[in-house]
Amino acid sequence: MNPDVRSMLTETQLGVLRGSYRRGVMHMIATKIVAAPYPPASGLVDFAAERFYNEAPPILTHADRERCLIALFASGRRPAFAMAVHVYWGLMEGLTVDEIAEIISLSALYAGLDVLTDNNRTLGDTLKFLAKTADAGGEAAQSQVVLPALVAAFRPSAG
Repeated sequence: MNPDVRSMLTETQLGVLRGSYRRGVMHMIATKIVAAPYPPASGLVDFAAERFYNEAPPILTHADRERCLIALFASGRRPAFAMAVHVYWGLMEGLTVDEIAEIISLSALYAGLDVLTDNNRTLGDTLKFLAKTADAGGEAAQSQVVLPALVAAFRPSAG
């Protein structure tokens, strides 16, 4: 039986991660990761970064953006690394584990129980990863380290 996701990341661990979170660094690294495979797409990535990831979002708050993205990724067969990254990002922008689990559950009402199972597994694995990262502290908990590590840990290996 899997543990309750609400107990997988302590407030202390979350505090360590949030203390090392740098929004601007996250945006810069995410932009590079997304545009790297096909540099001509950088214009689209730059537009998204300016519109939705800047310091003063025009309509959606940073937390609202993450709620939307988690719901989107939870509603279909999306790569686990995308969900893992946005669980982390959502937590850093003030979402709670309860709120994320609730968003995943609501999405599953429309997408199916198999999607709920997959997303709850990804949520649990992400929280375990973040708890270990927080326990390591220091550089390991900094945004510029966490984001690429999450992508590497959750992206399927080629081969």
